[in-house]
Amino acid sequence: MHNELVTPFWKNALQSFPVELRHRYVHQIEQAERWELRLASVVQGWSRGKAAFARMFPIRRSAH
Repeated sequence: MHNELVTPFWKNALQSFPVELRHRYVHQIEQAERWELRLASVVQGWSRGKAAFARMFPIRRSAH
């Protein structure tokens, strides 16, 4: 299964390879992009969860 690259960075990275080498590294580039997108999703979910938790349990800050 061949996936299309969606981020400009990874599209440019693949295009930077010489034509004769692109087919050799296309799967690694696609995999790296998938990892990047998953990691960004995890970070975004963690951030949203942390913000929701903070709203549910506000902490009073002391003057010290």
